[in-house]
Amino acid sequence: MNKKRIRRHLVWIGLGTFAILIRWLVGGNSAIIEQYYSRGVFLPIRKVLDFTIGFSPFPVVYLFLMVLLIALIYGVLFLFKSKLNWRQKILTTLLSIGAWLGGIAFFFLLLWGFNYARIPLEQQQSLNLSPLSEEDLVQGLDQVTEKLIALRSDFGTDSIALSQPQFPESLSSLIQRDVQKVFKQLDYPHLFQPKVQLLRPKGVLLRWSTLGVYFPWTGECNVDAGLHPIELPHVIAHELSHGYGIGDEGTCNFIAYLACTQSDQPIIQYAGYFEYFTTLFVNYRRYNKESALQYLRSLPPAIKADWNSIIENHQNYPNIMPEIRRATYNTYLKAQGISEGIQNYNRVLMLVKAWEEQK
Repeated sequence: MNKKRIRRHLVWIGLGTFAILIRWLVGGNSAIIEQYYSRGVFLPIRKVLDFTIGFSPFPVVYLFLMVLLIALIYGVLFLFKSKLNWRQKILTTLLSIGAWLGGIAFFFLLLWGFNYARIPLEQQQSLNLSPLSEEDLVQGLDQVTEKLIALRSDFGTDSIALSQPQFPESLSSLIQRDVQKVFKQLDYPHLFQPKVQLLRPKGVLLRWSTLGVYFPWTGECNVDAGLHPIELPHVIAHELSHGYGIGDEGTCNFIAYLACTQSDQPIIQYAGYFEYFTTLFVNYRRYNKESALQYLRSLPPAIKADWNSIIENHQNYPNIMPEIRRATYNTYLKAQGISEGIQNYNRVLMLVKAWEEQK
C-alpha cells in the first residue's frame, strides 16, 4: 500500500475529527463562538467567498458535485486496477471514505457550521419568547390578513393570481439590500454579498420538500427555480440569512419576515406577510382544523387565488420519499444542537410576537 496516500487520508480524518472535537468542546459556550468565529474568523471567509465564487454566473454547487462524482469513479477504478489483496482493498476503501468524510466535516465547520452554536438572536436582542396560544394565532391571522388585503389591492382585487411579470426583475438584489438593512438593525455584521443562485431543472429541490438550501462549501444561497414567485422573496431572504452567518432556521425565517415586510417594495411586503400568514395558518390548523379551513374560505378572492396558485405549482413537483427527507433533516438539525429539529422553523412565530411586544 502507498504510505504517502495513507498519510494523506489520515491527515483529512484527523482534521475532520479535530474540527468536530472543537465544535463539541466549545459548542456549549456561545459567547466564544460568537466573538471568535461568527464575528471573527467567519467574516474574512465570507468576504473571500463573495469575491471569488460570488462572481460565478452559474451555481458552483454543480461543479462541486461533479468533482465528487469524478473522485468517486476514480477511486472505484483505482481499486479495481490495483494489485492490492482484498484486505488491503477494504482498508484503502475505509480510509478513503474516512478521508472524504473528514474533509467534508472540516470544511463544513470551518466555512460556516460553527455558526449553529452562536448566541441566539433572542438573547442578543433581549426578547422574551413564549409559545403562542390558540388566541394568539387567531389574533395574528386577523392582523396579517388586514395587511394582506391592503397590500393586495395595489395589484388588483380580482381572482387572478400574481405571476412573475409583476415582480421586479432585480428581485435578488432588492432582497439582498433589505436583508442587509435588517442585519444592520440587529447589530450583526452585514457588509456581505452572498450569491443567490436559481437551481435547475425546476423541482430539483421541491421534489425533496425543500425550497432552498445554503451550501457552506461554496457559500452560495441556492433556491429552486420552480418556486412560485410569491414564495421567492421569503426563500431568498431566508437563504441569505444563512449566508450572513445564521444557522438557526427559525431565526432565518424571522429575519426574512423583517426583510420582506420592511421592504420599500409593496409586492415584496405582500410576499413576506403571505409567508407568515401560511405559518400562522398551519399552526392554527393543529388546534382547530375546521375553523382554520373556514378562515381560509373567508379570504378575499385575490388572496385565495394566490393561495391556490402556490398549491397548484407545488403539485407539479410531487415529493420523492418525503418521510425519509424529513427524518434525515430532523436528525441533521438535532446534531447541530437544535433540539426541536425541523419544528425549529416555527420559532419565527415566537420571535415575531416577542419583537412586536418589545417594540
